[in-house]
Amino acid sequence: MLTHESASEYTAARKQAIMEEWLNFFTGRPNDLLSFEEVKQNLRLQDSAYRGLQEIELDKIVGSTGRYRDFTRTFLPKTDETEQRWRRIDAIVHDMQGFPPIEVYKVGEVYFVRDGNHRVSVARRHGATTIEAYVIEYKTSVPISKDDDLDDILLKMEQTEFFSKTRLDKLRPDHHVVFTEPGRYRLVEEHIAFHKYLKEVECSCEISYEEAAGSWYDHVYMPIIERIRESRILQNFPDRTEADLYAWLLLHRAAFEQEAKALGYVPTEDLIEKLKRERATNPFARLMGLFRGNLDLHSLPLKLERAKFLEETNLEEIRPDHNLKFTESGCYELAKKHIDEHKYFKEVECSCEIPYEEAVASWYDHVYMPVIQLIREKEVSKYFPKNTEGDLYIWLVAHREMLEKEKEAVGRILTEKIIEDLQKEISLNPIWAHLFGQKLDLQSVLP
Repeated sequence: MLTHESASEYTAARKQAIMEEWLNFFTGRPNDLLSFEEVKQNLRLQDSAYRGLQEIELDKIVGSTGRYRDFTRTFLPKTDETEQRWRRIDAIVHDMQGFPPIEVYKVGEVYFVRDGNHRVSVARRHGATTIEAYVIEYKTSVPISKDDDLDDILLKMEQTEFFSKTRLDKLRPDHHVVFTEPGRYRLVEEHIAFHKYLKEVECSCEISYEEAAGSWYDHVYMPIIERIRESRILQNFPDRTEADLYAWLLLHRAAFEQEAKALGYVPTEDLIEKLKRERATNPFARLMGLFRGNLDLHSLPLKLERAKFLEETNLEEIRPDHNLKFTESGCYELAKKHIDEHKYFKEVECSCEIPYEEAVASWYDHVYMPVIQLIREKEVSKYFPKNTEGDLYIWLVAHREMLEKEKEAVGRILTEKIIEDLQKEISLNPIWAHLFGQKLDLQSVLP
């Protein structure tokens, strides 16, 4: 029999449900019950055992088999369709002074209602903390808590499987591979598998997945994490981890390289800057990022040319203290041409073939640096603060070659002469050029 008391209780429960839904909307806390079937399917639950009648905690009931859309996470009624059933049970409870046992599935430390959703709702409304239940338990190695939503459970499942397969938690106890979104651990597993393949091709042998995981962590993952730390970008993403940013970089690298038409040559630093602009939490930083983005589109080809040049010449290894840097696109390609020509003339001179790296070292020591020494002695750089010494090298060599060709005096015009002519031309320029500096027109000398 329905009573006025049960009507009042139900009305109060519905109002509380509405307030709870709004509060959870703004706080981000889970508001919906979990679907047992979804959890069972995703965790691949199979082995179960009947545990008999037990007294269980009501706040550890997090889901249901069929009524998970009818109640909030705390089992408050979400729709008026539950009113009649809810009020009847409320009236029965008042008469019986207790609750008949419910039926639940136990997964880890939480429960899913098989039968008795309305009883749980009424019990919680009346302030009960426990209820009797017939328990069927499913075994799982995934540590589910009462505050988890489905994404949390999937993430924990992936994490458990990842460390079970890679043993990184044992091989690298201080690891930093912790994601906040599902799907990332599986992405990393694919990268480890690819790293394993490359290592096996390199050594012409088979290596274990665990060995590949350790190598991936040391030589692929951690170098990128170090760049992330140096950039201090994580402070802009308080709810994310270093691993999350690593995954973002990997997911966007391919698209960014395709956009720039430079497969394999987009530096990690550029991707980090792109992430800073696109995902900055500060609106002003995002606005400034849009402006800087235009500058990046201009400078990106130059960065890619430099990365490609250094990789092809191995100059970083051959001359670690090199000062070769240009400010215009096309200069690195021209410098590469100078090296190729130098290699050709050296081979003609010795009537033998020389390694490319030897030619690079010889060009740097006997062609590039002598010009740089002259630039420093004559203090040419002070007139061109917007250019590098490398820019001046390109301009001087190009003008020397043009003058030699014009006067049919190949090899007979000294670089000192070109510098003297340049200094005379500078002395004729307006006063503002002396005060604020000038910039060489490198495009006029590039092929």
